[in-house]
Amino acid sequence: MRRLLSLAVGVFALLAPCASRAQDAPPAKKPTPKVGDVFEYADKFATVKCQRWEVKQIDKDGFLIVQCKDNFAYLSVANDYNLTKIVTEDGEILAEFKPYLPAIAFPFKLGKKWGGKYAGYTADDGNRWVGNDSCEVTAYETIKLVAGDFPAYRIECVDNWELGNMSGHSYSTSWYSPKAQAVVKVSNQRFPKWNMELISYSTK
Repeated sequence: MRRLLSLAVGVFALLAPCASRAQDAPPAKKPTPKVGDVFEYADKFATVKCQRWEVKQIDKDGFLIVQCKDNFAYLSVANDYNLTKIVTEDGEILAEFKPYLPAIAFPFKLGKKWGGKYAGYTADDGNRWVGNDSCEVTAYETIKLVAGDFPAYRIECVDNWELGNMSGHSYSTSWYSPKAQAVVKVSNQRFPKWNMELISYSTK
C-alpha cells in the first residue's frame, strides 16, 4: 500500500509542473502588426525562397501586405492574417490559397481546434490541389531557434488533400510565439518544401 501511495505521489509530482505550465500559457490574441516590422526566415517563406519579409501596408483592401525583394505576400486581415497569395511585382503568382490557408486561428488556447477547406496553387511545381485542413493547439512549450528561445504554442495540423487523381494527407507542426507575434517555425513531415524557421525579427 505504501508503494502504491508513493507511486501516486511521484506521478502527481511529475504531472503538476505540466499543469502549471498549461495554466501559465499567456493569452495569444490577434496581433497588431505595424509598418516596418521585419521577419527573416532561414531559407524560404511558404515555399518562396526569399528571407527578409517586411510589413509594407496594413488593411489595404482587407490585406496585410508583406514584402521580400520584389515578392509580395497578402494576408487576410479578417481571417487572422492567414496567407492568401504571394505574387511578384509583375503580378506573377508564386503561391495562392482560396479563400485562404487556414493555418492559424486567434485567440490561441490549449486544446483549441479549427479547420477549413481551401484550393491551393504553388508555382515552383505547378501543382493545383484542394485541401481540408484540421488543426489543434496541443502544447505551450519553449522552442530553441537561431533567433532565440521562444515560449510558443505548438499547433498540429492534418491536411487531407486531392491533386488530380491522387489523394492523401500530410502532417505538419508549427509554433506560434506571442513574443514575436508570428509563426516562428513550421515542420511538414511529407512536404519539406513548406518548412520554415525564423532567424531574426524586429518589431516597432
